[in-house]
Amino acid sequence: MTQPMNLQSIQAFIKEQLGLHCGEQPNAQWRVLLTNRIASVGAASAEAYLAHLRTDEHEIHTLASLLTINETYFYREAQHLKLLTERLCPELLTRKPPAQPIRILSVGCSTGEEPYSILMALRERYGELTDTLFDLHAGDVDQAVLERARAGIYSPFSFRALSPALIERYFDTVEGGSLRRIDDVIRQRANFLPLNLLAPEYPAVLQGQDVVFFRNVSIYFDAPTRALVLTRLKTLLNPGGFLIVGTAETLANDIGVLTLRELDGVFFFADAPREQAAPPPLIRSSVGAPARCNPDRPATGIKPSQPLARPAKAPVTESPDTLYQEALALTRAERFDDALEQLAPLCANSTPRIQDLTLQAHLLLERGDTPGASAAAKRALAIDPWYLDALLLLGRLAQGQGDGAGAIGHLRRAIYHRPQAWQAHFQLAECYREGGQSELARREYRVVLHQLEQQHTTESGRAVGPNAHSAEHSSSLPLPYSLRDLRLLCETRLSRLDATAG
Repeated sequence: MTQPMNLQSIQAFIKEQLGLHCGEQPNAQWRVLLTNRIASVGAASAEAYLAHLRTDEHEIHTLASLLTINETYFYREAQHLKLLTERLCPELLTRKPPAQPIRILSVGCSTGEEPYSILMALRERYGELTDTLFDLHAGDVDQAVLERARAGIYSPFSFRALSPALIERYFDTVEGGSLRRIDDVIRQRANFLPLNLLAPEYPAVLQGQDVVFFRNVSIYFDAPTRALVLTRLKTLLNPGGFLIVGTAETLANDIGVLTLRELDGVFFFADAPREQAAPPPLIRSSVGAPARCNPDRPATGIKPSQPLARPAKAPVTESPDTLYQEALALTRAERFDDALEQLAPLCANSTPRIQDLTLQAHLLLERGDTPGASAAAKRALAIDPWYLDALLLLGRLAQGQGDGAGAIGHLRRAIYHRPQAWQAHFQLAECYREGGQSELARREYRVVLHQLEQQHTTESGRAVGPNAHSAEHSSSLPLPYSLRDLRLLCETRLSRLDATAG
C-alpha cells in the first residue's frame, strides 16, 4: 500500500508566501490538489516539488488560484457600498483638499466584480464627478484572475444581485453569447495590480488610501496572519481612513489593530474614533448655486437610461403569498427597489396584509426613507398592536432618530408580548449600551446568549443553517448577520462592558 505523501513542508511554504492556512494537516481537497500539482510538473516527491515552487513564480500563482475560492458577484453585501457612498465619502470629502481625490483600494479583488461595483455605486451617487473625486486601485495575488478583471467580461452568474437597470446601464452584451462586458468608462477607472499581502513590501502606489475593502479575504488566514495583515494594511491608510471587511468576518478582525465602528447598522473599522459622519457636502452647480449630488439621476457618459422609469406591469395574477416570497428573495439579494416594486400592489390593497407592510417598512428603512418606513410600520401596528416585526422596526427608527426612550418603549412592548424574542432583547441591549445604562445592557446581552443557546438545544435534532432562526420567537425579516456572529457580538459587548465596570 502506497504511503501518503508528507505535504507539511509545502503547506508551511504556502502559508509563509501567501498566508493561506489549512489547519494542522491538509484536508482531503488540499491533499488531492497538491498531489495533482506535484504530478503535473513531474516532481518525484513533495521535497522536489517544494524546490520547484521556490524557483517558479508562475507555479506559486497557479497554486494561489487553485487554493482560493474566486466566487464573487456584483453588489455583493451592498450595504457596504451604501455605507461608502452615503456616509464615508461625504465625511472624507469634508476633510480632503479639493484637488486631492479620495483613494480606495480593493484587496483580494478576484475577477473584478468588487472594484467595478464600487465604481458603479460611486457613479450612481456622484455622476461624472466620480472621475475627479475618486481614485481606485485593486489587487490580488492571483494574476490569472487579474487578467479576467481587466477584460471585464462576465457570465450571468455574476449578476445575480444586480438590478436589471444597472446591468443595462453599465454593461454591453458580448456578441454571440450570454456574456456581458463592463462599460469602458468604468473599466478604465479601475487600476489592477498584483498584490501579495505577505510580500515583504507593498507597491508604493498603494500608500495613502482613504478606504480599503478587505472583504472575504481574511477567511483564509489564521489569527496571527490576520493580525499581521491588518497591521500592514493599516500602514496604507491615511489618518482617519477606513477599512471594510465582510459581514461574517467583522468580529474575527476586531483584535485591536483598528477601531470598530458602526453606522446605520453596518460595521467597519477606522484607525481612530471619530464623530458621526457629516451630511453629504454641497456640490456647486455650473451656475454657482449649491446643489446636492443626485443619486437617482443617470450617470452622464454611460449609456442613457432611466432607472426609475419602470415598464408598465401586467395585472397581478400571482397569489399574494407568491408575490411576498418573491419580494423576500429579492430583499435577501439586496435588490431593494425590485422588492419594493413587487410589494407595491399588495401594500396598495384596501386591506393589506401585515407581513407585506412590515417587509415594505424594512425595505424603505434600508433605502433611507425614514418617513415612509415609519408610515408602513404604523399601518402594520394598526392591524395588530403587538406585531413583533412592526415593533422592532419602530424601535430601530426611534433609535436611529436619537429617541432612546421611544425605542426602549417599543422594544419593551415587544418583549412583554414575546419574552423569547431575542432580536428585541438584542436591540434593547444596544439601546441601553448607547444610553450608558451598562448594567441593563449586560443583562439583555446575557438574555440573548441564553435564548440563543436554548434555541440551539431545541433545534439540535434538526438540520439548521447558520442564518436560520425560530419563527415562533423571532422576526421574519432578513437578518443582517448570522446567529454565530450575533453570539460573538454579544460576547464582545459583554467583555467590554465588564472591563469598563472593572
